[in-house]
Amino acid sequence: MIALLARPSLRARVRASLGEQRCIVAHGHADLRQLAPKADALVVEAREASRAIDVVRRIRHEHPLLPIIVIGGRETPNLRVPPTVSDEAVLAELEVHLRRPNTLSHLAGAPSALRALSKDYLENEAIRPALRRLLALALTTSPPPRTVNRLAQLLGCAPSTIRRQWRQSVNPSGLQRPKDLLDWLVLLNAVSTKRPGLNWRVVAASIGTHERTLSRLAVRLTGDTLASLYSRGGPQLFDRFAQSLDDSFCAILS
Repeated sequence: MIALLARPSLRARVRASLGEQRCIVAHGHADLRQLAPKADALVVEAREASRAIDVVRRIRHEHPLLPIIVIGGRETPNLRVPPTVSDEAVLAELEVHLRRPNTLSHLAGAPSALRALSKDYLENEAIRPALRRLLALALTTSPPPRTVNRLAQLLGCAPSTIRRQWRQSVNPSGLQRPKDLLDWLVLLNAVSTKRPGLNWRVVAASIGTHERTLSRLAVRLTGDTLASLYSRGGPQLFDRFAQSLDDSFCAILS
């Protein structure tokens, strides 16, 4: 279920993009906060920018893993949002239709398996709090951060801090660099985007990278080719990724 707070005209366009059955209308900011615990994502129109962003901050604090999409009007082209809300999740009103048809749906539909995994890590007290927050943010940001610098920006810290915290926490048999985590997320994103008839060059371009880069990541992280990974299916690749995280942090997840 997607909780939607917007004017009727914009609401109709959003519901047309996401599907009538997926959306439930919120009648004001208080109603939106009440719907948040049951929602898979929120879509919020920011007509009054400061008030809307204040509500987004509160909801983000209460529900750190909930995808939130902010739609700014013509008067808010440079809308500033909390760093935990991806830049890609801020759309101008006109972009709802002008961008790729599946953009809004993609942003509202962060992979449920990744969100469930991030919840497990966020609640696992065997892992340092800073690493729990890092993992949860990396796993739930849409699109996933591709560089340590971008991850640091989202976390509000220095890249060197992330690398130091990672070195101090990871097991010798696990992912040795935070960049390895981000590369895994790029690979998962690519395999989940692939469809019959859609070649890897187009897939790579759609997620902001190159086919050669995806091929190198596939071999380095899994020892398999892209074609082999795709033929086995996304769920198997996700299981391999989840196991690599278990190996990295000795995290026994419920």
